[in-house]
Amino acid sequence: MYERLSEGVWSRKWKQTRFQHQHQKQLLHFITLGILAMLFMQPQISLASQALTFTIEPQDVVVPEGHSVLLQCGGTAQVGKSGKIQPHIRWRGPDGQDLGIVGDTFRTQLNNGSLYISSVEENRGLTGSYQCLLSFDGIGTIVSRSAVVSIARLPDLNQDFIEIYLLPGQTAYFRCMIGQLQPGIKHSVQWFKDDMPLALDKLRMVVLPNGALEIDEVGIGDRGAYQCNVTSGSISRLSSKTNLNIKKSTEAGSESLVAPSFLIGPSPKTVKEGDSVTLDCVANGVPKPQIKWLRNGEELDLNDLDSQFSIIGTGSLQISSAEDIDSGNYQCRASNTVDSLDAQATVQVLVPPKFIKSPKDKSAHEKEELELECAIRGKPKPLIQWLKNGDVITPNTYMQLVGGHNLRILGLLQSDAGMFQCVGTNPAGSVQAAARLRVVQTDLDGIDSGIGITGVSNADAGGGGILQATNGVTHINGALLNRLPGPPRDLVAQIVKPRFVTLSWMEPKKNPVEVVSYTVFYKMNNSEREQKIVTKSHDDQQVNIQNLLPGKTYKFRVVANTNFGPGESSEVLEVLTQPEENIAGPPRNVEGHATSEREIFVKWDPPTVTNGEISKYRIYYSENESGAEMYHDSTSLSAVLSELRPYTDYTIAVVPFNKNGMGDTSNEIKVKTYSSTPTEPPNNVTLEVTSSTSITVHWEPPAEEERNGQITGYKIRYRKLKDTPQVKSTPANIRYFELTGLERQSEYQIKIAAMTVNGSGPFTEWNRVMTLENDLDETQVPGKPVWIGIHPGGDSIALHWGPPLQHEIKIRSYVLGWGRGIPDENTIELKESERYYVLKSLESNTEYVVSLRARNIKGDGPPIYDNIKTRDEEPLDIPAPLEVPVGLRAITMSSSSIVVYWIDTTLSKNQHVTDNRHYTVRYGISSSSRYRYHNTTDLNCMINDLRPNTQYEFAVKVVKGRRESAWSMSVLNTTYQNVQITPPRELTVRPDEQNPQNVILKWLPPKHSLGQITGYNIYYTTDTTKRDREWSIEAFAGEETMMMLPNLKPYTTYYFKVQARVGKGASNAPFSALVAYTTAPSVVMQEPKPIAKGISNELVLYSVAGVGIFLIIVIAAVMVVVCRRKPQSTPDHNKKRYEDYSSYQNVAIQKPPDLWIHHDQMELKNIDKNIHSSTPVCSDGASSSGALTLPRSVVHEYDVDTPVPVTNSLDKRSYVPGYMTTSMNSTMERPQYPRTQYNISSNRSHMTVDTGHSQQSLTQQSGSMAQTPEHPYGYEGNFCNAGYPNGGGTGASGGPANGGVSTIESSKRGHPLKSFSVPGPPPTGGATPVNKHTPAVTIRPQNQSPYKKPSFSAATPNRLQGGSSVAHSNDEIQRLAPSTSTEELNQEMANLEGLMKDLSAITANEFEV
Repeated sequence: MYERLSEGVWSRKWKQTRFQHQHQKQLLHFITLGILAMLFMQPQISLASQALTFTIEPQDVVVPEGHSVLLQCGGTAQVGKSGKIQPHIRWRGPDGQDLGIVGDTFRTQLNNGSLYISSVEENRGLTGSYQCLLSFDGIGTIVSRSAVVSIARLPDLNQDFIEIYLLPGQTAYFRCMIGQLQPGIKHSVQWFKDDMPLALDKLRMVVLPNGALEIDEVGIGDRGAYQCNVTSGSISRLSSKTNLNIKKSTEAGSESLVAPSFLIGPSPKTVKEGDSVTLDCVANGVPKPQIKWLRNGEELDLNDLDSQFSIIGTGSLQISSAEDIDSGNYQCRASNTVDSLDAQATVQVLVPPKFIKSPKDKSAHEKEELELECAIRGKPKPLIQWLKNGDVITPNTYMQLVGGHNLRILGLLQSDAGMFQCVGTNPAGSVQAAARLRVVQTDLDGIDSGIGITGVSNADAGGGGILQATNGVTHINGALLNRLPGPPRDLVAQIVKPRFVTLSWMEPKKNPVEVVSYTVFYKMNNSEREQKIVTKSHDDQQVNIQNLLPGKTYKFRVVANTNFGPGESSEVLEVLTQPEENIAGPPRNVEGHATSEREIFVKWDPPTVTNGEISKYRIYYSENESGAEMYHDSTSLSAVLSELRPYTDYTIAVVPFNKNGMGDTSNEIKVKTYSSTPTEPPNNVTLEVTSSTSITVHWEPPAEEERNGQITGYKIRYRKLKDTPQVKSTPANIRYFELTGLERQSEYQIKIAAMTVNGSGPFTEWNRVMTLENDLDETQVPGKPVWIGIHPGGDSIALHWGPPLQHEIKIRSYVLGWGRGIPDENTIELKESERYYVLKSLESNTEYVVSLRARNIKGDGPPIYDNIKTRDEEPLDIPAPLEVPVGLRAITMSSSSIVVYWIDTTLSKNQHVTDNRHYTVRYGISSSSRYRYHNTTDLNCMINDLRPNTQYEFAVKVVKGRRESAWSMSVLNTTYQNVQITPPRELTVRPDEQNPQNVILKWLPPKHSLGQITGYNIYYTTDTTKRDREWSIEAFAGEETMMMLPNLKPYTTYYFKVQARVGKGASNAPFSALVAYTTAPSVVMQEPKPIAKGISNELVLYSVAGVGIFLIIVIAAVMVVVCRRKPQSTPDHNKKRYEDYSSYQNVAIQKPPDLWIHHDQMELKNIDKNIHSSTPVCSDGASSSGALTLPRSVVHEYDVDTPVPVTNSLDKRSYVPGYMTTSMNSTMERPQYPRTQYNISSNRSHMTVDTGHSQQSLTQQSGSMAQTPEHPYGYEGNFCNAGYPNGGGTGASGGPANGGVSTIESSKRGHPLKSFSVPGPPPTGGATPVNKHTPAVTIRPQNQSPYKKPSFSAATPNRLQGGSSVAHSNDEIQRLAPSTSTEELNQEMANLEGLMKDLSAITANEFEV
């Protein structure tokens, strides 16, 4: 028993102890969370640098002239662990130069560093701003805030003699000091009457803070001359006299009514936070007007005991300890029964700058990019400047101001080390904070200067880590030295634009497996500041470098990084960025201000860089940030924008134009037009008799676009029939007003107008209503409201209603109920004067039932019901869209990255973004509906982390504030296959000895390739700025590494590069290094060298020609024999195999005229025989803006299923593009801004050619839309012939002839009409005749074009342009049919087929004997 009790006691104690521990643990947890929450709720304020700090800074001083001044300054420097040391102190004077204390008779620097000015005198350069500078060797210099030394001056006094005439009982106001008072100066004011000191009657007289005297309820005894005496220190000054005259009073009630008029109205005030401000307002009228104050149209509550607002005198408003929220427009309203009058003034409370985030000390390595953060708040927004060692930093290419507050330093140098200060200044004051920057010197492209490299000795071989320390110097273990990678190879610039360059390279030969990333170093030529970009992984072997300058030479190099150090640097690549147009720079100092409610005056200074004469300036302006953009042209340096909307914010920018077009845009400014009186009266005005002596007026404000300013109130005029009208005014934030003190059973007329600070708008028409004879009855419940109006929103319902018809029944309130599907789930009681209410926080797209009933003491009256459904969502104020970016291009860089760039037509030709716009790139797999997004402020970006061998779809839009454009047209491109192949090596170019215009290219095959090399592409051009697809291309199959290019232009520089093809990934392999070669000035003819002794070249040529002629004669004879043996009519002729028919047809075909197809007009033109201007090509499936095609000098002999990885915004055209075009010398030009065309079909038809098919299979597969009576303008689906790998032209082995040197004259070049397929075989039956004259591809005639030149004479009809088919008789068909008795000839024809393909063209569209 005892054990059980003891066990139970211990168990309870243990549980209690555990509970206490848990409780304490929870309490500690809550306390910790509370502390963390408090820390997170505090504003993020960082500590400034402690390396060099001020202990005391100089302050502003105002002294009488001749007095002395002491400006104090002190600071400390933190040097290592030795403690704080007194830094060197010097002063900077008002002229911005350091003070030379020696020889200065007025200024002396004391031992503690303070500056003493013995006598402050005018015109000696002693007044102005002073700054204290702290310096310490090895740390830097910092500058204090500016301390202004000024001489005290008396304010300007009223010097105008004024006569004042007032009635007894009115208010008198006497001015004293005018203008802005000097801060920091105390003045004493004393008033005199008739040259005697005035004894102030505190009940009627008050001296305002500005020294003015106000006397209320003036009488005869107040007549006299008044003047003030202002004293500051030992200086006094008198104002001029103001004479007060009192008129004779008339009998009570006989004086005429006078509308209010202001003796003094409020003036704009600007005060610092915490100061007090007074707005003067004194008005007279008959009867005496009542003064009310409003802020932004709402009446101020002056009766609140905690209010900081108070009335001084008869109507002046004083604001004590002004805060930021007290800024706004204040209206003084004077009203009596005659009229009401407003006077407005703006109060701006300045908030001194305060740090949100101050810069911190930082250390960084050379060549790195660093950003020092600084965030300062204040009102107005502080101007932020950065200083280095006391000198202001002017933003440049390498030191940039980010977001207007952070400092970004690119390519750090050792000389960048020092003290950096962030200084924020506004009219309320200034703040500064400093940070120390240490730059660590680096060796070997990334290793600290304190790290060396040592070899491997016997003592440390086989031991030690990566880094070893000896005598304070860190060394790399010598065993790892051999594991460092070598230099990256084949660094090339794939894309070169004015402001960005895209680089690619290959991995190092030495130790590539050790590479974890790459560092790209780049700098402008002749510059010491080198910047760097580090890739994310070793697979990233391309980078897009942005923010370059146009027309500048940059040097690039790449270093491979490992986990234990960087490798060797690649060779330096020099790239000249493309130049930009010589356009004008941005206009400077753009300013604007409103001149009226509908006009804004804008002026500016000319650009610093004009690049010629400025022809005009264009001023772009738009309402707010979402309005449509408009413009106004001016030839001067100013302009007036007219026909604007009153009280509207306008965003304005100026753009210059010179002979090269639009220049850079200036900075945007915002200007607001003045307000005006409303153009429309209030809406929905209703009158309600609330008693026998009162009427309530209800209304709604004018429409937003008709207000023309901020509504400050409403003016109500009312009168009994034929009596003088009376006026009541209301604040702007109410919608009803009760007129009281009316006569019983009398008809009243009432009208109302809206007011702004500019005055009253138009009144409504007179509305009539009659008061009741007796007071309202409350012995019965009220009736039903006569009507209820409902306006639904997305999450709200606005209601307004009319009172019951029984006006004689008293109504004390209204009860409003609502619910989802049923009434009165929720109820609210409203005042009996309410006629408008908004139900908020409702569910969208939901049915609600609303009820409304009137209530008095007797009870609730009958309700009125209505049901309404809220909207799906609130209608949005859709801003005007921006223009869609055009010319979107997507260029594949690797198996995981694609570079995208585009054109913004709203920018200048230089495409330089100067405003706050950014671009959003949308991309995703083309077969998927899921997208990813990338934001950039440049007009280009590199999209990484893509899948290999995957087609992606890209689109872009521009965003600027609330405005944005629609998505651009989509472009498609496919990432490379993950094929590991290196570029061809050691490309050389040499001239042909017989003809210098022929060049011979030789190269070495790629060192690494996982697949078999099937051929090479030779790219050459005279303009390296062209994209790859615009270069001329020679392509051939085989493994030969030499090729001859004939007939190049004389004395022309050509650029060559070679690309290997591996299977279908032909366009995915990298290029060799670029080689330039200049051809000879002219062709030098040489004597032909004999092939062998006694045998000349001419003899060989004659022999070959003779053999060819003999073979042709033999073949012709054989054909004649065959034709004669053919029976005249044999049904078996129709059973001849199509293979024989096709082969037979290819022998004696008549060669048609050479043609080429213009891909835009689809018209036939004569083809030029020049090799370089009429070489046929095959399209690779990638179209471009303006329907550009890829010029090539030969036809592909490899599978073209894989498209060339360069596309643009017109990749989704639905029409069939031209597949033949001229070469790079064509006169067709790409438009400056590519036209756009929307995506019509997401499934494009792709036309491919299998090189393994014979001509027979090509013919059988042709005809994606064959020509039929229903489709007279049909076309074939196979537009390109890939060559004849199984036939002649390359020999049996398919390799190139001429000893491995491929020539254009061989089978590498197809016929210009090879894209026309051979007609199909005749039908097996003879019932249906075959139209042998129907072409395989029929082109719609273009004779209606005035620019069309006919290709044939009028006497010879063109069958390709004819619209109808030509019928043939059965005899003709049988004569044209192949013979069935020529089986023995088939083998011979097959053997001669290769030779015939070299001697005749195989593209005819008919066969004739």
